[in-house]
Amino acid sequence: MRYRFGTLQQSLFAYYSAVFIIFSLIVAGLLYVFLASDIRQRSEEQQRQLGVSIVSNLDQEVVKMNNFSMNIVYSNLVKEHFSHYLAPAEDSEQTMTSDPALYKDTTTLIDVILAIISSSNTAKQANIYDVNGKMLGAGAFNGQLSVDLTQRPWYKETWERSGWRVIQLLEGGALPMPTGDGKSDQPYISLTRVYKDGNYVSQGVVEILQDAGTLFQHLNDLQTNNDDLRIYVVDEQNTRLYPLSSDADASQAGHFDDVDLIQNLSFPPDTMQEISDPLSQSKQMMTYMTSQETGWTVIVMQSKQSLFASLNRMAVMFIGATLATLMLILILSYLISKRVTLPLHRLQRIILKTGENDLVSGQDSGQLFKLEHPGSIREMDELNDTFIRLNQQLVQSFQDRLAMKSQETEARLLALQSQMNPHFLYNNITNISIMAEEGMNEQIVAFCANIASMLRYISTPGKNGVPLSQELDYCERYLECMKIRFEDDLHYEFHIPEEMKYIQVPMLMVQPLLENAMKYGLGDTPPWKLNITGDMDAVQQTWQIHVEDNGPGMEPEALAKIMHYIEQSQEWERMPDLEINGMGLKNIWVRLKLWYGTAAHMQITNKPSGGVQITIGGSIRKEHD
Repeated sequence: MRYRFGTLQQSLFAYYSAVFIIFSLIVAGLLYVFLASDIRQRSEEQQRQLGVSIVSNLDQEVVKMNNFSMNIVYSNLVKEHFSHYLAPAEDSEQTMTSDPALYKDTTTLIDVILAIISSSNTAKQANIYDVNGKMLGAGAFNGQLSVDLTQRPWYKETWERSGWRVIQLLEGGALPMPTGDGKSDQPYISLTRVYKDGNYVSQGVVEILQDAGTLFQHLNDLQTNNDDLRIYVVDEQNTRLYPLSSDADASQAGHFDDVDLIQNLSFPPDTMQEISDPLSQSKQMMTYMTSQETGWTVIVMQSKQSLFASLNRMAVMFIGATLATLMLILILSYLISKRVTLPLHRLQRIILKTGENDLVSGQDSGQLFKLEHPGSIREMDELNDTFIRLNQQLVQSFQDRLAMKSQETEARLLALQSQMNPHFLYNNITNISIMAEEGMNEQIVAFCANIASMLRYISTPGKNGVPLSQELDYCERYLECMKIRFEDDLHYEFHIPEEMKYIQVPMLMVQPLLENAMKYGLGDTPPWKLNITGDMDAVQQTWQIHVEDNGPGMEPEALAKIMHYIEQSQEWERMPDLEINGMGLKNIWVRLKLWYGTAAHMQITNKPSGGVQITIGGSIRKEHD
């Protein structure tokens, strides 16, 4: 369906604005996409280069450790001293002091290794083991020990690789000797390999130990200078090497699940990916790469908000500039359209003087409409004269229709009320017949007196409604009739606030509810109880009356049927097609709709404790006078 603008000015304003806005948005969008793509590429390259620098730094540290081990393995001096002078040492201090020659050659070998360590500062400790578990250490610990070689963490893998290096993370507590500074619990990176003699026969193992804190110092410095940066390092078995257990707090440990993300989602290396933080669910940008030298995987993660801070700032500036441009476009479009349509606006202001009150009052509208500059535009004068004639005809037609509508509504209310009269007589004549059969002559006399009073009430013209107090008095007389018949088997109570009794309500609104309660509530063993309560909401200007009984309740099918009727009866003008038998509740609902319109309310429910609760209500001031 084609949209139609309300005014010519709106049409011109919309078309001018649409053209300029679309053009501006296209230009701004293309420019933003280009700049955003450039910033994203530079950010991705920045994170990738950071990962490359970390991998390169770690490779250099490991290569230095590897070269150190190779220098020891291929050093003839080390081989000579180790093969001829290193002896079993159950107690290293006693052995070295008991054999001066051994002590001299051992210290010579230690000095050789220390010279290599001090020249490059590439390791904390160097240990040489023979196949029998004799160990010579140089560095933080200098001396000999006898150890169970098979209990070293790297033993099996090192011997299996037969000369190739093995790199592992060792906790300080797993070292076979104390370190020189006494910190035996700090972690170390261990590089081990089997060394062989000239005949390529395995002679033992060379172990190079570097303090893990020293090896990963560059990573610590990077994270210290950037709070939003997180770095993880894992080996080929996905064992975490960094952050160190002694340095990692609970949050870093939680983030280690990102290693599983790489494997489960098959992210490609060297490519920045967006992931969710496992703890805070914040967006993170991640790049990982694997070292060809060590096989270690380095994971670099940065907060998306921090990494793309410049993009966010640019987006804010773009939004501000775009909004300012759009505002300028709207102002220009408005001024242009107003200039073009100014003559029509003058006539429009005259036409808008016509209101509903003018039509109702029948005021001579021809005196209300005069052009500011008569004769300035002939078409405008003709349009104004035509509108005046049409308005005069509309006034008469509106008043005629309003009178007919009011009369029709009153007729429908009276017709529905008249339906209640034979319904009332039908039920009470039936009650008198039953009482006569039971020989209740005195009760019949009192019963008839109450009925006479009730007939006077329902025969009173009530097109404008009655005070709620009169309706309640009518209900009490009805219940007195029922009390005559059922005596002590029937109990009833009224709890209606005094301020509610002055509300105008349609006649015969409450009594049919009591009659319905009697109909459905007498199926159980007496005593039968009726409770009539009321409440009103001064803020919402609404009232409600609740009628409850203690009977067996309504059949679900009957209850569903009447509630369906209430929900579907939206056309209040439609006369209900009802029979006398069982028509009371539907009659009440239709009259409520006619009287209160959308404010009408009716709800019927079976109480969990037994019995039925019927609630009716409406506005304190009725909508249809």
